[in-house]
Amino acid sequence: MHSERRPDKQSGIALVLTLLTISFLVAVTLQLMITVDRQITISAAQREQVRLDGMVQAGLCLARAALAVDQRNNTFDSPQDAWATLEPKQFKSVSDEVDLEVAVSDLSGRLQVNALKTGGKEAYRQLWLRFLTSGHFAIAGGEAAEDLLDAIADWIDEDNEERHGGAESPYYQGLQPPYACRNAPLATVEELLLVKGMTRALLFGDADHEGIANYITVLGDNGAINLNTAPLPVLQALSPEMTSKLAQELIDYRQDKQHVELLAQPGWYRGVSGFPAAIEFSNEQLVVAGQYFEVRVHATLNQFSRTGTGILHRGDDGRQTLLSWKLE
Repeated sequence: MHSERRPDKQSGIALVLTLLTISFLVAVTLQLMITVDRQITISAAQREQVRLDGMVQAGLCLARAALAVDQRNNTFDSPQDAWATLEPKQFKSVSDEVDLEVAVSDLSGRLQVNALKTGGKEAYRQLWLRFLTSGHFAIAGGEAAEDLLDAIADWIDEDNEERHGGAESPYYQGLQPPYACRNAPLATVEELLLVKGMTRALLFGDADHEGIANYITVLGDNGAINLNTAPLPVLQALSPEMTSKLAQELIDYRQDKQHVELLAQPGWYRGVSGFPAAIEFSNEQLVVAGQYFEVRVHATLNQFSRTGTGILHRGDDGRQTLLSWKLE
C-alpha cells in the first residue's frame, strides 16, 4: 500500500512545481510589461518635450522677428506694436496642435536699480522715493525708503564709503552667515534681498501689497524711462503731483489706437484731455523706444508643457542680442 501512494505524492509535487513555475513566469511577464510600458511612456514624454523645445525656440524667433519689424516700421514703441499684440491664434499655422503663447514686455518702462549709484542724479532718487512710498508697496515710510536707497547705492557703487542709512562690507560681514558687499551693479533683481533693509514682502509683495519686482530692472543705468510702456506705479512716480487716476488716464490714452502716431514724442502726455498743465515731466528721463525686452514663451501639448524666458537687447542699429535664456 505504501508503494501505491508514491505516484500520487510525486504527481502532487510536480503540480506544485508547475504552478510555481507558471506563477514565476506570470510575474516576470507582468514586470516586463510594466517596464516596457514605462519605457514607452518615457519615450513619448521625451519625444513631446523635444517637440515642445522646438516650439519654444520658434516662439522666441517670432518675438525677435516682431521686434525687428516694429523697429523698421517706426522709431518708437507703443501698446499697438506687433511685439505687444502677439496672440496665440496667430501661431496656429505653425504650431499645429501645440498651444503656443508668446509674451514680450518692454523693460525700458521700468525703474533702473543700477542707475541709483550715481549720486548726482537727485531727481532720479526722488522719483524712486515717490515710487516706494506711493502706498502700493510694503515699506514703513519715507525714512525707511531713504535708508533703503542709501543701502542700494552703497551695494552697487565701487567705494567703501557708507552713506547715512546705507551699509558697506563691515555691516554685511557681521551678519550670520557673513557675506561681502558687491560694490558693483546688481546682476539680478533677486540679489536685492541681500541688501540692508530689503524684505521679501517689499520685493515680491504680500497679502496686502504688490511687490516692486515687476516694476524695476537691473538692465540699464542711465535712468531713462519709456513713457509709452511704463506701468502705473512708475507713471505715478514721475511727478509729486501725479495720482493713480492721472497715471491711468495716460495708460488709457496710449492704448487708444487713434493716438498711436502721437506717441512718437515723449511730450504726448500734454495732449491728454484734462491733464494738469502744471505737471511737467523731465525730458531727460523720458524716452519713447525700448532697448531691453523680456520674452516669455509657453508651449503646451496634451499633459506636457515647456516655458522659455529670456532677455533681449535691441540696439539702435537693429541688432538683437540674447542676454539670457532659461528653459523650464
